Amino acid sequence: MKHIILSLVIVFAVLTCYAQEEVAIEQVINQKINKLEINPGWDVHLIHNEADTCYRIAIVTTEDLATFAYNVQLCNFKDEKLTILENTQLPKGTVVEIEGPITFGQIALMDRSEARADYVAAMAQEDLKNIFLGRNSNFYIQNYHITESKIKLVLEIWDNAKLTIDTISGEGDAVVKVNGDADFQYGLCTPDAKIKLYEYVPTLSYYRQKDRREIKGKEVDGELVTTNRRKMWEQTLNFDGRIGIQQGNTPKDANSPLLQNSTLSVKIGFNTSFRLSNHWRFSSGLMFSVDKKTLSHQVKYEDNELVVIDGQEEFQRNSLKNLYLGATATFYYYLGKREMESIALDFYCAGLMREWLSTTTDPTKLFARKYATVDNIFNPWKLEVGISFNTQSLGFIHGIRVFANILPEYAPGVIQGEIRSVGIEIKL
Repeated sequence: MKHIILSLVIVFAVLTCYAQEEVAIEQVINQKINKLEINPGWDVHLIHNEADTCYRIAIVTTEDLATFAYNVQLCNFKDEKLTILENTQLPKGTVVEIEGPITFGQIALMDRSEARADYVAAMAQEDLKNIFLGRNSNFYIQNYHITESKIKLVLEIWDNAKLTIDTISGEGDAVVKVNGDADFQYGLCTPDAKIKLYEYVPTLSYYRQKDRREIKGKEVDGELVTTNRRKMWEQTLNFDGRIGIQQGNTPKDANSPLLQNSTLSVKIGFNTSFRLSNHWRFSSGLMFSVDKKTLSHQVKYEDNELVVIDGQEEFQRNSLKNLYLGATATFYYYLGKREMESIALDFYCAGLMREWLSTTTDPTKLFARKYATVDNIFNPWKLEVGISFNTQSLGFIHGIRVFANILPEYAPGVIQGEIRSVGIEIKL
């Protein structure tokens, strides 16, 4: 258990020290760029600077990775096409900044790519889509400016990709093609601009047109206009895994067999989510929960109760375990339009499935344990309330959750008084 606690402390320290000194490794391109293609693995920032006559491209990474980043091939440039290559060497999500005029005939994000821009001046090119988003990509633009009033721009978004534009300015029109489960959102559109929205759904052999409509004017009730507003249920199952530690009040009797040193909490489940609005999401699912309580005394189970061994028998270590199965309900509030960070309030209501006593006489042998089923030790019900901060920026770690068990941990009459606990978990 000490190793687990030490590991959690190390992880929390890493999260606390996550912001390190950053170093930018620059390259300069003095030629015209007409087409930008972005491959996955980077978090690309497009920074508009009208005073620039060239493009500055930089890998922005931590100081300890700066030397290694010098040897990474970042991009190719050929026939006015700048290609940001796939990142296979630096940590996923390493920032690439492209600073310059940011006027492109086309910006294409390949499958699973990420990018955001403060300003993009869009110009029409024959037989070219001005913005193309491959599957599972994500592009956030603060200001998308259509440079000419007579041009029509094509923005094409494929399955599970998301294009979010805060403001569409200029006087031209845009044709947006949304395929499958893609998502298009915008905040404010100038009065003279029009968006023709085409929605396509997959069939066995092709994508057929589902809807065609024209969007004009301003935001709707202060919210982003979104093609996914009508689609509430995400129709996917998401894995939910958590590991953490719990701490609570202890039995008043120092000789109680339930006196414990620590509690390890592990949860595994699946859930599905529902969109409530552009910032709110609700998820619900099923979850298994296992608590392992390392007991302070040597104990045994006899006559349907736990009793402390008098110390004359062979030395042993004991842990009391339980298994609950229940339902989860979580309300998420997303802090940004890219839905990368959120805070959440969750409830977990579960019923007791099994409880048992684990005994070992040789701690060096992991599987040399004896198990005895116990009855009516734990509360048949568990009700947890938790608050969590969630992020998609830390790889397999998806957040930190603080929770409390509202109900007493043990069944009535098992112990004097009531034992309750609070805990902290890492979400995976």
